[in-house]
Amino acid sequence: MTTEKFSGLIENYYSKTVSPALPYDAEVENFDSIEELKAANEFPKDSEIVNFVNAKRKAAARNKAMQAAVDAAGIKKPTLENDPQLRLKTVYKSLVAGGLSDAEARTVASTATGVEWAE
Repeated sequence: MTTEKFSGLIENYYSKTVSPALPYDAEVENFDSIEELKAANEFPKDSEIVNFVNAKRKAAARNKAMQAAVDAAGIKKPTLENDPQLRLKTVYKSLVAGGLSDAEARTVASTATGVEWAE
């Protein structure tokens, strides 16, 4: 077995922004071979392997079908180039992050992009 140490930042928790972000450190003991898995009684049953592979295949089929449906409907992924509201919201978020109040950022973003707020 090999010990793997890792760390990260918690920036969102239950859809709420955590500010400042909370750091964490952890470690896990990883198996290095199938033999170690089997010796530790951690090797999945055949039925678990079948379920895993079937779930992976179903997810891939679902994603392919969903993409085909949105493509057929002519729906495109919103980008800064093709969605004025996304462009407006992006500028707004940058202004708020830079210290402007909500009202100031809305006004400046609208003026800078030439786009009025839809909501």
